[in-house]
Amino acid sequence: MNNIALYEKRNSSTTAVSNLFIDTYLKDANEAQIKVYLYLLRNASGNAPVSVADMADLFNFTERDIIRSLEYWGKTSLLDLDYDDSHSIKGICLNSAPEKISQEKSSPLNPLKAKAFEARETVGPQIPEKAVNQPAPVLQSGGDNEQDVTRHFYTRAQIEEFRNRTDVSELTFMAERYFKRPINNSDINSLLYIYDNLHFPVTLISYLVDYCVNRGHVSIHYIEKTAIAWHEQGIRDVEAAKAYSDSSNKDYYTVLKAFGLSGRNPVKAEIDYIRRWQNEFGFDMNIIIEAVNRTMQNISRPSFKYADKILSEWKRRSVKGMPDIERLDQEHSFERGKKAGTPQPFVQQDKFHNFVERTYDYDELERKLRKN
Repeated sequence: MNNIALYEKRNSSTTAVSNLFIDTYLKDANEAQIKVYLYLLRNASGNAPVSVADMADLFNFTERDIIRSLEYWGKTSLLDLDYDDSHSIKGICLNSAPEKISQEKSSPLNPLKAKAFEARETVGPQIPEKAVNQPAPVLQSGGDNEQDVTRHFYTRAQIEEFRNRTDVSELTFMAERYFKRPINNSDINSLLYIYDNLHFPVTLISYLVDYCVNRGHVSIHYIEKTAIAWHEQGIRDVEAAKAYSDSSNKDYYTVLKAFGLSGRNPVKAEIDYIRRWQNEFGFDMNIIIEAVNRTMQNISRPSFKYADKILSEWKRRSVKGMPDIERLDQEHSFERGKKAGTPQPFVQQDKFHNFVERTYDYDELERKLRKN
């Protein structure tokens, strides 16, 4: 992502934080929003360029978190955002904080939105659809079950209202037990998002956290992405989640067996490869196992990286099923034959047929024999 122009309407050689920010905005802003705003102030004082990617790396947030934070402040009088034709942020203008601001602008959550919250409707700064309405799920869309989900942050008052509910109190206690640390603002926002927007019951969220943590994924961003993926797959209770998990585990062991790696569990890197092939590429197990078999035939050892190259090429060539692979094989064989002078028919190699066939001109052989 390109750098974003950052400029300000004030002259200062130091990084100054206005009292208005501290008195009015600080109490409702979350960790990401505060860090982003202070970072903008610091870079504006030195006329340094900024980018969403750099801020995401610096603060260990996702780029969507950074964009949401910028949009949050864009709803206030503290800064203005400039957009290009594709609705990407191209400029940020830091404004001098006014001495007095209207009640409506004193917080991104005005009274009308607070009232909507009581009715359990979406509240908070609404992010433009094009900016964040494309979450990066672990799995592909579930087709008819797909729904548009817009992420938002919760204010301190909203969080406290949720905490007063018995099930949410149990949820936060459970999360701290799994994370083995107190939960922060980012954690509680993601958990409330799963609870309030995706409408996961606490029992399902508990299973979700257990599922991710036991597989070595303790990042709240990973847990949230997995929740979105389950939501798109139509998973609404623990039984459906377990059935889905069992199906995924079966696929993992099928791939390991095809590689000749039996008697052990798949490691994280291997699981990530298989999920990439299934969810990002959209391949079924028949195509994946075919790539594994060709890997073993070509290099005689298990290699997820080699199989990934085969499947990446098939994805690039728009392979949807085994007939497409056979077509590509025939085209490859024909092109190879053209380079050699004579098109050769494609023959699938196996342990009984692992050599290149030769074609002979029997009339020419007979002529040479008679001459000799």
